[in-house]
Amino acid sequence: MPILGLFIQDSTPELFGLTRRGRLGVCFREVVFMAKKLRLPVLLGIVISLALGSGGVAGSGSQVAMSVSSINGVVDVRIGGFVFERGSAVALEFMQDAAADCFGSDVSVSQLQLNDENGQLIVQVVVEPASSIVDWLGQIELEDSDGQPLPVGSYSLVVMTNVGTFSVDIEVVDPSRFTELGRYSATATICGLSLRVYRLFTEADAGAHGTLRAGDRLLVVLEGNPTTGYEWTNTLLYEFATLRQIGDVEFRPESGLIGAGGLFLFRYEAIAVGPQAFRFAYQRPWESAEPERLLEFSVDVH
Repeated sequence: MPILGLFIQDSTPELFGLTRRGRLGVCFREVVFMAKKLRLPVLLGIVISLALGSGGVAGSGSQVAMSVSSINGVVDVRIGGFVFERGSAVALEFMQDAAADCFGSDVSVSQLQLNDENGQLIVQVVVEPASSIVDWLGQIELEDSDGQPLPVGSYSLVVMTNVGTFSVDIEVVDPSRFTELGRYSATATICGLSLRVYRLFTEADAGAHGTLRAGDRLLVVLEGNPTTGYEWTNTLLYEFATLRQIGDVEFRPESGLIGAGGLFLFRYEAIAVGPQAFRFAYQRPWESAEPERLLEFSVDVH
């Protein structure tokens, strides 16, 4: 049965389709897709419920509510269904579809919050000055204000922008719970602007073991400076990988100065069940010497 949403334009209701993808269960890459430019005030009260094809999200049954609304041109986007093990770090970034962009290039992020299930603030990251969504990469540890891993439970990540708020409902669970959870991934898109959510790994996670579900995303963020000739590469390649790389490796400089260092970004998506090891080496490609730095970790996909 087709999945449909509803939006109202000039008091006239109109139906639009939702993208359904994925081999296992139901995997929504785009919860809402608007193929034409829409004025923000007309996006009123869009609420969507997604039934999961194989198991529910921890603590929330078999359905997850997604909503997109706009009041006086200020959007309020909420997505859910994301699960992380205790002690995880999370990364967030915005993606833009130029063909359906009605915000323009002036969207900026001013704040990232981690709240408990009652909306009470746990951790706040202030972005000062506000950062363009093109340059912004949110990174946050799922820890309390004392640096201790959050207990099992429900939380939310709230990204505050000059066009409104983007909220992500998450569950923190023990790794043993992942075997009970179905494949799930979702992105709420409004006017070509969407928020991606990743399990984050950095050099601080050397030797760590992470747990994901099929459909989850992984982001590896590593500091480096390619102007020195050094670069990060993943030295372990698989013919049948559990996690597939999304796009090419991206280097994001920390400033516009010549010779500036920055971040190497490796994006992955879990496409199958099973373990996978990662080994990232920081070295000059033409040298046979041991890597200057090394990061090794493993991931188990349920």
